[in-house]
Amino acid sequence: MILFFDGDSSSVSDSGIWIKSIREYVEKEELISVKIGEDVDWNCVCRFLEDAQAIVLAADVYMDSVSPRVLGLLERIEQAVIGGESIGAKFYAILHTDLYEGEQTSIAMAVLKNFCEHANITWGRGLGIGGNNLRAALQGGILWKRSDKEKTDFRLPFLHEHALFIREKMQGTDVYICPDGVSRRQYIRQNNRQNKKNNRVKVAEY
Repeated sequence: MILFFDGDSSSVSDSGIWIKSIREYVEKEELISVKIGEDVDWNCVCRFLEDAQAIVLAADVYMDSVSPRVLGLLERIEQAVIGGESIGAKFYAILHTDLYEGEQTSIAMAVLKNFCEHANITWGRGLGIGGNNLRAALQGGILWKRSDKEKTDFRLPFLHEHALFIREKMQGTDVYICPDGVSRRQYIRQNNRQNKKNNRVKVAEY
């Protein structure tokens, strides 16, 4: 069984892509998704942790860290392990940021690795994704090819590869990616343009 923790905190995040990409490649293996929040049923989570062969965390990174909700859950898992719960699963991370460089998630990735070490959970592999704010880039056709028939999300090949590691419960080297075929300058310019547009819409609503 694969236990998927959805730790996205951004309201504009397209979090569905993470679990969908994994589902496509785990074949018939059971995949249970838990949205991290105040209403998490901790007793159910503990039972899932006992049965899981792989734990996957998908979370956005802001100011070099994951959200306090994610950190709180990790702390509870570590306490459960110290309290005697059995967790034999490997841990896989999908961390993403609106910043251009995927390496901007490396500090948060190190926090997760430190958690695994303290909780005696085997680290599987990490995927750090930069340039995650596709909405701005989509407007200019930067990250996607202009032909509808050729539309490709630069994240998908890496997510599919990550899913194969998860399916086979393999360990691997962490990978950090940024938008393919677009410069940092282009991405930031397009991103800023979309943010200004969104802010104008918000002002108009008020």
